[in-house]
Amino acid sequence: MSELTDKYSKNFSPSKKKEFEKRVRELDGLMSEESAIDLVLKELFDEKLFKKGGFVDKPLGAGGKKSGPPPKRGPNPQGLNIKSNTAKIIKMEE
Repeated sequence: MSELTDKYSKNFSPSKKKEFEKRVRELDGLMSEESAIDLVLKELFDEKLFKKGGFVDKPLGAGGKKSGPPPKRGPNPQGLNIKSNTAKIIKMEE
């Protein structure tokens, strides 16, 4: 279709790409192409067409790292290994 729609649909299956471009064309003239693309992508996501096609295979936060509520306290502050009173005093010559 256009360079912009190709950018967003480059990894779609042929059937999903056809559906995506059809819906964007239907909105042509009613709004900008970028707005139409945003709307169609949201609709496709809400309809879970992406999930059926294998785009979303895990819920968010299900990666290899621990997920869950944030800790009540952060790590112990370590800071730099510098004594707090290390300023060098320089005397000005008169």
